[in-house]
Amino acid sequence: MKITKQTSKDKQWTDEAGNTIPFDRTTKYERAAENTVYSIATKAQRIHEALAEFKDTIRAEADRLYELFTKENGQIGKGKGSATFFNFDRSIKVSVKVNDQITFDENTLDLAKTKLDELLNDGLEGAKDFVKPLVMDAFHQTNGRLDTKRVLGLRRYADRVKDPRYAEAMALIDKAVRRPSSKEYFQVWVRDANGEYQDIQLNFASI
Repeated sequence: MKITKQTSKDKQWTDEAGNTIPFDRTTKYERAAENTVYSIATKAQRIHEALAEFKDTIRAEADRLYELFTKENGQIGKGKGSATFFNFDRSIKVSVKVNDQITFDENTLDLAKTKLDELLNDGLEGAKDFVKPLVMDAFHQTNGRLDTKRVLGLRRYADRVKDPRYAEAMALIDKAVRRPSSKEYFQVWVRDANGEYQDIQLNFASI
């Protein structure tokens, strides 16, 4: 992204609406804000670029270490995934976490929900009492979104619900799963004098 700054050399300054204002009509505060905010933004951009480069470095080094680990242990690497690495005395820990972003195909999920609703309305041979709140909780939306863990969690009860429609609904849920992307998280930990690992914070909010 391009960060710009208006200076005293510009006879006209442009505001957010595209209006031009003569430089000598701007206030002392406006001129100071122009300089200071520009300085903060450019420094922030440099830090962002450095962090992005550092993230790429961690990813590449983690991949290299994992490849070495699998070769030494006579295994075939599973590819990109979560892993944790330590130095020799285990005073430093680097963790890589990969979280798949799970979404659902709405049409297929609606079919599963319809089948479950039919099942609950018909009754479940003693299982209705515990299944109904689970289904209602799983399909409850918060801010228009489902909790994917709760929806997928319904599958663990397939053995306890003997009605074949429940298994059919679980198969539809499996079919509805989409994994359009994944996110990687990197953390670096150093063990302190008390033997506890302390996370080196790379997040403004945590500093």
